[in-house]
Amino acid sequence: IMAISKVGLTTAVTGTLPIANGGTNLTSGFVNGGVQTPAFEAKMTGVSTAITEGALTTLTVYNSEDLDTDNCFDPSTGKFTPTTAGKYFIEATVLVDRGGSTMSDVYMAYLQIFKNGSSGSSYSKRTMFQHDMRNNGGRGFQLKASGIFDMNGTDDYVYTGVYLNTASNNDGTVNGESNYSWFRGFKLIGV
Repeated sequence: IMAISKVGLTTAVTGTLPIANGGTNLTSGFVNGGVQTPAFEAKMTGVSTAITEGALTTLTVYNSEDLDTDNCFDPSTGKFTPTTAGKYFIEATVLVDRGGSTMSDVYMAYLQIFKNGSSGSSYSKRTMFQHDMRNNGGRGFQLKASGIFDMNGTDDYVYTGVYLNTASNNDGTVNGESNYSWFRGFKLIGV
């Protein structure tokens, strides 16, 4: 049995932790080495973006960055281009809304995260989430997509796009309250 004394929040732990019964010592730090950066989180705060009905719209209005450890997220393009090669967990969520007074107009919407392009063979990977309610439409849907992406650390990038269909063929919006629409990711360690 090993006793562990209380460590304060500001106390750094260094050295080697002993392991009983002939195990291997564990050096302080991450088991597989590394840190989970670059990392970012960007939100749409106080802005919404129009989306054209029946067309894929690239989202470029993540105007508030809560985190961007290595300046790899560009809010003017909505792209995350990490400068360190590795596997990244990327996720996004958006609230797609028909807006106006029509309460049962939206019947399908989907959110996609693209790597390196968005059409034909120009993208190398994508992940998507689709919400389809063609027989029971609603005003809007909260959509969330996530995936693990291999990034080369030089020119690979990821970004989001959203698609909307309405019963009336009218355009919609992605609502820009900070807890409705955001995009974030970080480097995975140990993989």
